[in-house]
Amino acid sequence: MKQGIFEKYLNKKTDNLYVVFRIGIGALFFLLGFQKIFGLWGMPGGPAVFGTLIWFAGVFELMIGSALVFGVLTRLASFFGVIMMAVAYYLGHVSVGGWNPAVNMGIAALIFGLAFLVTFAFGAKKASLEKRFLGKELF
Repeated sequence: MKQGIFEKYLNKKTDNLYVVFRIGIGALFFLLGFQKIFGLWGMPGGPAVFGTLIWFAGVFELMIGSALVFGVLTRLASFFGVIMMAVAYYLGHVSVGGWNPAVNMGIAALIFGLAFLVTFAFGAKKASLEKRFLGKELF
C-alpha cells in the first residue's frame, strides 16, 4: 500500500513531535508546581503552606516537570507522575465531587496521567541531557 504525504511526514518527524510533546507536558506540569509553591496565577489561598499535602504536590510537580523538560530519568519521573495523578484524582476530585471527571473537575489530572503513561512508555528519545552526558537512559 502506498503511503501518503502525511504518513511519510509523520514517519520522518515522529521523534521530533514526541520531544515537543514530552517537553510541553513537562513545562505545563512544572508550571502547576510553580503555581502551588509560590501562590501565583489564581492559586486559591495563596502559596501552599510548607509541609502540607499541596506543598509536597507542588514540589513533586516541579521535579517531575523538570525531569521531562530536560530528559533526565524521564521514565522514572513519569512512573511517579502516573501514581501522583491517580492519587490526586482520587483524593482531590473523586472524594469531593464523585467519579465523573466532567463534574469533579479532574480532567486535567486524568490527562496528565495519560500523558505520563506515554512518556513512561517512550522515555526521553531525542533532546535528552541524560543521553547527551551518559550516552543512554538509565531507567
